[in-house]
Amino acid sequence: MIIEIGEFTRVEGNGRAEVIVEDGEVRKVKLKIIEGPRFFELLTLGRHFYDVPDLEARICAICYLAHSTASVMAIERAFDVEVPEEIQLLRELGLLGEFLESHALHLYLLAMPDLFGYPDAIRMATRHGELVREGLAIKAFGNYIRELIGGREIHGINVKPGGFGRYPSVRELETIERRSESLIRFARRAASTFASQEPMGAKAELFVATDGYLFGDELVASDGERFHYTEIEEHSLEYSFAKQSLYRGKPFFVGALARLIIKGDQLTPIARKLLEEHWEKLSTGYVTYNNLAQAIELVYALERVAEIARTLLDRGIQGENVPIEVREGEGIGYVEAPRGVLVHHYRIDSGGRVTFSNIITPTAFNHAMIELSLFEEAKRRYGELPEMEFVQRLEEVVRAFDPCISCSVHVVRL
Repeated sequence: MIIEIGEFTRVEGNGRAEVIVEDGEVRKVKLKIIEGPRFFELLTLGRHFYDVPDLEARICAICYLAHSTASVMAIERAFDVEVPEEIQLLRELGLLGEFLESHALHLYLLAMPDLFGYPDAIRMATRHGELVREGLAIKAFGNYIRELIGGREIHGINVKPGGFGRYPSVRELETIERRSESLIRFARRAASTFASQEPMGAKAELFVATDGYLFGDELVASDGERFHYTEIEEHSLEYSFAKQSLYRGKPFFVGALARLIIKGDQLTPIARKLLEEHWEKLSTGYVTYNNLAQAIELVYALERVAEIARTLLDRGIQGENVPIEVREGEGIGYVEAPRGVLVHHYRIDSGGRVTFSNIITPTAFNHAMIELSLFEEAKRRYGELPEMEFVQRLEEVVRAFDPCISCSVHVVRL
């Protein structure tokens, strides 16, 4: 017997699942990523490196800054380019804006209706309109930062190797500092709301993140190991356009929950207090607590953007790009997208043309963990609930990962 879960609702992209039941027990779950193949890795081959970040920004409308930032970091590492702290802070500012926009979209509009028993945010707003308005306010502020750093809200082209096309003004930084502090109370309320969510899915035992909070030089696992992404095993599946990833033969989790568990000591003061308050729940590793982790990261992002704005205002913006000296090289960019670790890896020839390109996204890394979580929850609840409620519960598990299914798809050679 097969229970079909049609295309997942309230997630980005197209995916579905099959629950295979034999002799009254759940034996297997298949997570089917059915989004059409993406050709971005092939499209970058032969391109001049300077054009590549603008092309990679088209991969996703939700997390384009993560893609363009990972792309420029890989290019700079290929050419041994070091950028000053000002440029690093502005990149961090843009990524934090993306966290605010993406987390608010996911938490308030896609995940929160599950908590209150509504099929969507529009109907939830009839009774909880204040929460929806708070979420939209945080999302709008995140979009303001994204447009400022990225050049526009969607598929921006302002992030360049060695710097930016345009730098923010004093007035714009003052606006960021002022508005961020006024929104923190909304984010704290979101954390309180999601703290009540029931634990579901698998209990993740292994987490992976970058060694810096938003970007870094390598990856770090919750077991303390530091490594490069090439140690992660990728394999193709006959029923999915996205590969599955394993670390040391095991599924692992990337995303907000992984960041808090591995790097919680890097949080800002209010966010750190919230982490301590909810640590007993978060440390269990239940994947649905990723929603609570994202809510805490909303607080972190709002505190941190204010810190960055003050730092840049105190120092003044120089607005100078670092020149790029073209030569043959290879580089990897590691960035924390809202959904977890994102990797861009390039080889570039002496003429500045890309000869190798590899991109691995958070949902591709999480694919095996999503499938395991569906299996664990299906085993736990099969036979206890009517089929419609059973399917809805499994969808809630998938939504907790905040998957970006479109980004996860590779062209696969079989």
